[in-house]
Amino acid sequence: MPDVKLQKFEPESFESDSPRNTELIAEEFAKRLKPSDFIALNGPLGAGKTKFTSGIIRFFCGDTIAASPTYSIMNNYRCGGININHFDFYRLKNVCDLENCGFFDSLESGNMTIAEWTDTVKIDYRKYAAGNYYSINIGIIRSKKNKEKRNIKIEKIL
Repeated sequence: MPDVKLQKFEPESFESDSPRNTELIAEEFAKRLKPSDFIALNGPLGAGKTKFTSGIIRFFCGDTIAASPTYSIMNNYRCGGININHFDFYRLKNVCDLENCGFFDSLESGNMTIAEWTDTVKIDYRKYAAGNYYSINIGIIRSKKNKEKRNIKIEKIL
């Protein structure tokens, strides 16, 4: 029997006190990404999913700012040799919707794929990810002084 070494990936948690800090956390996270990776982002409205995506896009594309694809469903960014597709599943309901918006094509073509609101369509995304699959959950923390912070949990799904 071959010697097998298993890697265990512990979830990482970060706290952000501003939209810019959320982008900086994402830029740091982006250093580990490969062109075929899939990043799933979830959290309530206004949590910072698109801001986090902007940090990833900024890392690969310079000063480009990610726009929310809520109405277009998908935005594409070509950054040097990397093609990044940014999806928003907020209005999607099922696998057929994912097929129609080009989500599976993006994964199969080896593009980096970032999707917000993946919890709206319940499927096993691991089956479709060509590269690594990261699940990122962003929560809103409200303090007694009515200040908001973000709790960003990053988990590599095996």
